[in-house]
Amino acid sequence: MTPRRANIRYLLLFVIIALIVDQVSKILVANALVPFAQPTKVIGDILRLKLTFNPYGVFGISFGSSVLYYIISFVGIIVLIYVGLSVVDKTNLIVLGFIIGGAFGNIIDRIRLNYVIDFIDMGVGNFRWFTYNFADAFITVGAVYLLIKESFGKKDGVNPDLK
Repeated sequence: MTPRRANIRYLLLFVIIALIVDQVSKILVANALVPFAQPTKVIGDILRLKLTFNPYGVFGISFGSSVLYYIISFVGIIVLIYVGLSVVDKTNLIVLGFIIGGAFGNIIDRIRLNYVIDFIDMGVGNFRWFTYNFADAFITVGAVYLLIKESFGKKDGVNPDLK
C-alpha cells in the first residue's frame, strides 16, 4: 500500500469516528433536553448540558450570509485533506481526521437544520465559555494542538516523497 493510500485510510477512519461521536451526541442531547431550558449539571456548575441552536459561525459570531459558512468549511476541509495526504506523523493524521470530522459534523447540522446544535456549557459562575459541541471541540483542540506542535515541535512530519 502506498503511503498516500495509507494516509487516506487512516485519515478517513478518524473523520468517521469524529463524525459519529458528534452526530450521535447531538441526537441524544436533542432528544433528552428542552431547548434553551435551565442547564443540566454534569459536574456541578463547571460542566453543564444546555441545548442551544447556533445559526451563526464559531462562537456565535455572524459573518454575513450563511453561504459563507459552507464555503469556509469546505475550503478548510479540502486544504486539510491535501495536507493529510503528505503527513507522516500518525498523531497529526488523527488530529487532522478529528478536525475534518468536526467540520463535516457542523456542515451536516447546517444542511439538515439550518443551524448547529450546541450543548456543552463550561465555566465557573458567570465566567462561561461559549456553548459548543463535540465537533467544535475536535476542531478547536485539534487546531491548537497543530499550532503548538508546529511552533515548538520538530519539523520532520512531512514526507518529502509525497509533495
